[in-house]
Amino acid sequence: MNMLAAERAPAGEAGTGERASGRIGEIEVLRALAILMVLVAHVPFNLVFWSTRLGDLIFFSSLWSGVDLFFAISGFVIARTLLPKLEGVRDIGRFVPIATVFWIRRAWRLWPAAWFWLLAPLVLCLIFNRSGAYNSLRDNWSMAVAGFTNLANFYLAHLKSPGDKGTAFVQWSLSLEEQFYIILPFAIFFLRHRLRLVLLGLFAATFFLPINPVLLVIRVGGLCAGVLLAMAARSPLYAMCAPVFLGTRRVARIALLVGVVALLSSLGSMTLDIVPYFQGPIAALSGALVWVASYDGGYLWPPGPVRRLAELIAARSYSLYLVHIPVYFAMHELWYRIYDMAVPSRVQAVAYLTVTLLLLAIVTEMNYTFLECPLREHGRIAARRFARNAQVATQGEIRARPQAQDA
Repeated sequence: MNMLAAERAPAGEAGTGERASGRIGEIEVLRALAILMVLVAHVPFNLVFWSTRLGDLIFFSSLWSGVDLFFAISGFVIARTLLPKLEGVRDIGRFVPIATVFWIRRAWRLWPAAWFWLLAPLVLCLIFNRSGAYNSLRDNWSMAVAGFTNLANFYLAHLKSPGDKGTAFVQWSLSLEEQFYIILPFAIFFLRHRLRLVLLGLFAATFFLPINPVLLVIRVGGLCAGVLLAMAARSPLYAMCAPVFLGTRRVARIALLVGVVALLSSLGSMTLDIVPYFQGPIAALSGALVWVASYDGGYLWPPGPVRRLAELIAARSYSLYLVHIPVYFAMHELWYRIYDMAVPSRVQAVAYLTVTLLLLAIVTEMNYTFLECPLREHGRIAARRFARNAQVATQGEIRARPQAQDA
């Protein structure tokens, strides 16, 4: 397969449902679920500054495990794209252009929007920060440097005080993902058939490693689960393992989704302390959801209005992830300027949350329409141009070799 064809080829595998766009509908449902879990998990303290029973319930429910679900989705989606392109590649001359095309697309897809939301808090903390919601310029600058260098996860792990994390602290997970994007092509190329064993080893280790600040920000369990699923999906046996019984049982589908989300939340709860090493079980449950969704057979959520709404949210999940904390802090600041942080009444609280949702929707749509989508398309064009040039250069080198031998 030549470079240009590799860039254009869809990444479908045996046993997985897929549209012409290359997206799996039920994976997008999971993506929407993951971002909603994260948005709700960050409501206490960041948005709702007063004590409420609902806020306490959200805080202790540990919906932050939505990030692990994101990791499992990312591992599956990225691996199913790369594996077909890199399998059979044995020389570095072929590997480098294929990997570079992948990195170009990922860079344009993620970095510009992420950089914008690293810089925005630097401005906001200077001009819109009477309440201190946006933290200090020093904190935001430190996080911006860590984000630019794709080391935000390690920076966050070594902070002495959680209050020093700045506004863009959510970008720790983007740094982990970007580290994954850099490593995975090399792992596929150099490890070859040993890759599966390495991933299984890393995944198994997450069931026994004690929790500490560093391991919390290099949570590889979900990523390993996703890549292993993508590798398994290339086998005809994968299609035979489809959970077809869920296709005709609506109650079973709902019970599965609600039950797994409840388990994800409770396993990560520091208060409940169900298991001492929760990263492994959370990664396994996230991988199980991705497995069910990967067939796109209506086993998780069949087509319909709810699924179309979920897919709309999923398409904007990256923008939502980037903007939600700045929006939460903006509402926090507005309330401070109007009511001097007085505890709101029930009616005021409902209005406060409603305005937050509207502002979040507006800022997300602006980021998605004017920043994320145009830059993603530019990345596609840049990747295709690089692939075409690499193909021409390779063909020219092949034609030149006989002449060099004759000379």
